[in-house]
Amino acid sequence: MEEKNFISKAIDEESGSNVSALDTNKTLMIDQYTSDAQGEDPELFEDAKTLDDVFQHFKPNVEVDFTDEDGGSISETLYFNSIKDFEANGGKGNLVANSEFLSDKKASMDSYAKVRKQIEQNKKLREILKDAGSKEELKDYLEYLLNELS
Repeated sequence: MEEKNFISKAIDEESGSNVSALDTNKTLMIDQYTSDAQGEDPELFEDAKTLDDVFQHFKPNVEVDFTDEDGGSISETLYFNSIKDFEANGGKGNLVANSEFLSDKKASMDSYAKVRKQIEQNKKLREILKDAGSKEELKDYLEYLLNELS
């Protein structure tokens, strides 16, 4: 007999059938995605016909504390309006796009990656960086430019 991954082995009282098997290529995440305590008796919502109905009814959100580069704490509320809002997808998913903090971090990482790529492709700059004296002169000049911009 083939073993199946069941969400529950309980019998559905109304239909008399088992709960549907969970596909082996799927992950079921069960957690509290709101900061609100539900108490002992969670709300029963029977009017849902689609997953969108559930998201619109419960409006899940959670307050998250991020730590910035300086060690400070930044609070942000993440809102979930669909399953796609949980996807990070290497920084390209809705989780990152819907978060101001994560979007800023992603933009910084993308900028650093572009600069690194340009340095790797620039032969003159690579030669300057190989020589310790030239490298120090470039560093001083860049610091001077940064001070001017500030």
